[in-house]
Parts: sequence; C-alpha cells; structure tokens
Amino acid sequence: MTFYRGGARRRRDAIEPAIIAALRARGAQTWQIGGRGLPDLLCWHQGRPTVLEVKSGATARLSAVQADAQAPWPVVRSVAEAVAAVEAV
Repeated sequence: MTFYRGGARRRRDAIEPAIIAALRARGAQTWQIGGRGLPDLLCWHQGRPTVLEVKSGATARLSAVQADAQAPWPVVRSVAEAVAAVEAV
C-alpha cells in the first residue's frame, strides 16, 4: 500500500524501493509520505510507529527545510540502517 501526500509524487531516492521491500518482508507496514520538511516513510512495526528520512548514498544532503527543522527522526542511507531504525523503536 502506498500513501501519497504532499511531495510524495516527486522524485524519490533510489534506495527507497529496496528499503520498503526489506521492511515489508519483516512485517512492517510502510507508507510513502513527504513534503516540505516531512520525512519520506511512515512505518508501523510490532505496534509501534516510526518515520524515516531516506537518502541515497553517503553524500546526499538534507534539504534546507529539513536541516532547519532539525527533525527528530532518523536519516537512513541503507537497507540495514532502515531495518535497525525501525526495529529499535
């Protein structure tokens, strides 16, 4: 299931489909969200929600809005980081 809101129809990070597939394989529900200053993914795993900001590659930067917001959600750059972040909640 995909949930589009705000900027979610814009270009997504290349690693995002692999992260979604890995999270869903572990039983997490995932929705693509986004928009100005919002994270990319909303996840529900083992009765707990978490949000993730997905960036492809080590050099990908946060947008000016994201950096200014100093968001409390994790920025993940790989499948392993995303799985660890969702399972740690």
